[in-house]
Amino acid sequence: MDISLTPSIERFLRIKVAEGLYDSINEAINATLNIAINKECISQNELAMLKKEIQTGIDDADKGNLSDAFVFLDELRKKYE
Repeated sequence: MDISLTPSIERFLRIKVAEGLYDSINEAINATLNIAINKECISQNELAMLKKEIQTGIDDADKGNLSDAFVFLDELRKKYE
């Protein structure tokens, strides 16, 4: 596979290799892509968890389990002051 890099990305990768962080530009590219893949997976997992928490809140509201927003905000202020 042939990949064209922008000059700034190539310079960045060469610096990382020169610093000894990677043995080759190929290794640096693979490591960087792995980081991007892991970050995307984490973001998708966080989004799924957030959607689940939102649905839990909606379900609670539908059941009538509601809290007074002003009381909740006062409790938060006291907790973090």
